[in-house]
Amino acid sequence: MKRNIILSIFLIATGLLLAQPGKPKGPGGQYSERMEMMMIWKLTDHLELSEDQAEKFFPAMRVHQKELMEIRKEEKELFNPTFTKVKKGEKVSKSDVNKLLGNIKSFEEKKTKGRINFIKKSGDILDPTQQVKLLMFEPTVKQQMQRRMKESYRPPMRGGKQKNKRRF
Repeated sequence: MKRNIILSIFLIATGLLLAQPGKPKGPGGQYSERMEMMMIWKLTDHLELSEDQAEKFFPAMRVHQKELMEIRKEEKELFNPTFTKVKKGEKVSKSDVNKLLGNIKSFEEKKTKGRINFIKKSGDILDPTQQVKLLMFEPTVKQQMQRRMKESYRPPMRGGKQKNKRRF
C-alpha cells in the first residue's frame, strides 16, 4: 500500500515537471516569441492590414528579418576579435579602430539597403500610405518602449537602508 502511494506521488511529480514549458526564458525563448507576436499584432493594427494583405506581407517580413539576422551575425563575428582584445586589456591600434569603423559603415549600409528594398517590394502588397506607415513603425515602437521603460524605472533608494526603522 505504501509502495503504491509513493509510486503514484512520484509519477504525479514527474508529470508536473515534464509539463513545464519547453523553451527557457530570455533571448530565443518564450519572451522572444511573445515579443514577436506582440509586434505582429501592433504592426497589423498600425498598418490596418486586411487578412489578404497580412497573409502575403508577414512571410515576406520574416524573410527580411532572417536576412537582417544574418547581417547581424556576420557583424558580431567580425567584431569579436577586436572586442576580445579590449576585454583582455591588450592594446588596439588605430588601424584596428579604422577597420572596425569601416565594417560598421558597410554593415549599416547593408541594413539600410535591405530595409529600403523590403519596403519597395512591399509595394506589391501594401498601398503607398501603408508603406509610409511601415517606415514610421520601427522608430515609433522604439520610442514607445523607451518611454515605458523610463516610466517603470524606479531608482534605487539612497543609502541602502530605510531610516527611522528599528529592528527588534
